[in-house]
Amino acid sequence: MSPITVAIAGGTGRLGISVTRAFLSPIFSPSRVRRVIVFTRQPSSATAKELQAQGAEVYDNDITAKTLEGVDAVVNVLGMAVAKEVNDNLAKAAAEAGVRVYIPNEFGMDLKPLGPYGKPYAYKNIMSNYARELNGGSMKVISIYTAAFLEVLFMMAPLIGVDIQNGVFNLFGDPAKPFSYNSLRDIGLSVASMVLLATRDPASVPDYVHLSGGAISWVDLAKLIEKERGGKITINIGDIQILKEKIEKEDDRLSAGRYAFGSGAADYSANNVNELVNPGESLWKWDTIEEYVHSTKGLPTRD
Repeated sequence: MSPITVAIAGGTGRLGISVTRAFLSPIFSPSRVRRVIVFTRQPSSATAKELQAQGAEVYDNDITAKTLEGVDAVVNVLGMAVAKEVNDNLAKAAAEAGVRVYIPNEFGMDLKPLGPYGKPYAYKNIMSNYARELNGGSMKVISIYTAAFLEVLFMMAPLIGVDIQNGVFNLFGDPAKPFSYNSLRDIGLSVASMVLLATRDPASVPDYVHLSGGAISWVDLAKLIEKERGGKITINIGDIQILKEKIEKEDDRLSAGRYAFGSGAADYSANNVNELVNPGESLWKWDTIEEYVHSTKGLPTRD
């Protein structure tokens, strides 16, 4: 199969840059990826210029069926703050342009198994379902669930009750239940691998997939941090019913994520496509939380 052309909407953002770099990496380019097109609100930014220097074509966010002509796959990493209409228009433009593979912006937790307690993220399911209905379902749509972003987990830890700096974890549910995580790099490389597999054979990749670069419980993470920097981390456990009520009354996204952690629904270690996208770690080595904690000396990072 000849090399493909891929377009990445939001390709200079926190996750977007990792996806763009993955398609540009020697693992896939130029042997399997011919062109990498990036759409961004800031085409003249330092990040955009860096990607251009690596071979990407960078344009502003005016995405239409015309600008997607000749594109084989579109990856949507526009971010959670972008309106549903913008996401739907992107999917529609991709379908009208004859794009073969579309990755919707559904990264993060798969909260569908939580039933009503996953409703704060229901809009993501609605958008991906819309994309699947376009062109009579002829465009392959792959929803990718990654659970926790490794780097973002530490950066945003205080928002979910995890005070690493002061050694206090305020949690809900069972802190011994493991949850999956993936580094931004691993997500980007997995997306690239999945897209290449699906453009060659759509049936080779499921419509809904989970990734698990690793899995760890809050109890074991606390021990890992203690070992790295010394001291003791205190774990306080709250009633998970509190989260349920907050979700029901306030449609709170953070509470839905914390509920997924506390209920064990964020553990994809037994059900994932790791081997499909990176068989035997033959393409790259998965990043581990042990390595990350060691590199940060057990402290939170804002990078």
